[in-house]
Amino acid sequence: MRNLVAIVGVFVIAAIAACGYDPHPESGALPCTSHCPNGYVCTNNFCYLTGTGPDGGPSAGTTGGAGAAGTGGMVGSDAAAGSGGTVRSDAAAGSGGTVRNDAAAGSGGTVGSDAAATHDGAADVGLDVPSSIDSDGDASLADSEAGGADVLGTGGATAGAFKATGSMITGRDNHTATLLLNGKVLIAGGSNFDTPLATAELYDPATATFSGTGKMVAARYAATATLLQDGRVLVTGGFSGEEYLASAELYDPATAKFSATGDMAAARNFHTATRLQNGKVFIAGGFGGNRLASAELYDPATGKFTTAGSMKAVRVSQTATLLTNGKVLIAGGMSTKGAVASAELYDPANATFTPTGSLKVARYAQTATLLPGGTVLMVGGDDPNDAQLASAEIYDPTDASFTATGSITGARDSHTATLLPSGVVLVAGGYNGSALGSARLYDPTSGTFTAISGMIDEREAHTATLLTNGAVLMAGGFGMTNQDLASAELYQ
Repeated sequence: MRNLVAIVGVFVIAAIAACGYDPHPESGALPCTSHCPNGYVCTNNFCYLTGTGPDGGPSAGTTGGAGAAGTGGMVGSDAAAGSGGTVRSDAAAGSGGTVRNDAAAGSGGTVGSDAAATHDGAADVGLDVPSSIDSDGDASLADSEAGGADVLGTGGATAGAFKATGSMITGRDNHTATLLLNGKVLIAGGSNFDTPLATAELYDPATATFSGTGKMVAARYAATATLLQDGRVLVTGGFSGEEYLASAELYDPATAKFSATGDMAAARNFHTATRLQNGKVFIAGGFGGNRLASAELYDPATGKFTTAGSMKAVRVSQTATLLTNGKVLIAGGMSTKGAVASAELYDPANATFTPTGSLKVARYAQTATLLPGGTVLMVGGDDPNDAQLASAEIYDPTDASFTATGSITGARDSHTATLLPSGVVLVAGGYNGSALGSARLYDPTSGTFTAISGMIDEREAHTATLLTNGAVLMAGGFGMTNQDLASAELYQ
């Protein structure tokens, strides 16, 4: 499912894309993209019952479909709920926020190392004719032909392939996925079609299996999860099925238990969470009944949150990326008037927000990936008309500018983007009318995307986590059959 929406005294859970729907518009729902469930229509960035509008009056026609909220993004290691989310190192949608390894489109992402892009096509690997057509209609390379082939323009990097690994205990979307210091991956929360989850599980790369671990204090959908310096994981916010959450909790791998920690100043989901160089966690934006500009800091030493000023604009499903200079790049997101192109820098040294350039294309639910040279790659997302984007751009901190780079064939939101050890970025899955299985590699040297063999399962609002052995774990998400997936696969 793509989003959850709370109603005053009531709750409704919908299988939709980055969107909330509200039978009582006056109560205020989450913003929507163009994707609403059957019987609902997206009007003024909200889903309403067919035949009604923002004021209870007539509305336009309906849009169908289910989808997943991305990640946006989320932050990092943290993977995120949502765009989505994807696992960042600290972070996402989506996903499937916080900085992920990278990020998920969706939920609010953050820095992910993650997101993935591909090159330009079969010709780049010496094939005249693509061996298959992937789920979004673009040519891709079958494993038998692409696996092991050198991808030209990637510095001799070899294109990998996707293969099945163990399945999760519970199917889920918009969950978080965090790489622990012991090399295992913590999967937590999310939603199973119509129910927010409090369950968590661990993936062990050594055995390729998932096992249950503890239970969260609260069920959470579109939350963030951030790896702390001491190895614990901070989980913040989300939606419980009844309310937006200000609560937070900590997972301790040593005890395999979750415990409550201090509450945030504001309830929020589809926000970002980014671990700073000083070990504190920077929380920004999101939706908690209203779109938020507020920010706060979590101090692991005290277990408390303190306010950290406000962004220049309200933002939902934006990205937040920790730069090499210690500042945080906050870009895009949804404001009160839809997708925005503005960007700003948060400087932890003086707790200030400063405008910095503008995206070439206004977007939200995109991914943001810190590249080896210190620049940031933005991929896909949704434009001001709630249409999925194929464009990508690069932010350069040296001159505070955004410049267009190669476009990804196959527009998408709710995808993941993961920086691989080779220096290329893997972009996988997402949503464009339905869940996608296609994958791309982005080469920062040539500025191009190349198609590679797709995932085994189409998925959106899933997570993507770079493991210590260099493989990428793709887990869960919302699939083509309108069901939450328990399946997982490895790209290597």
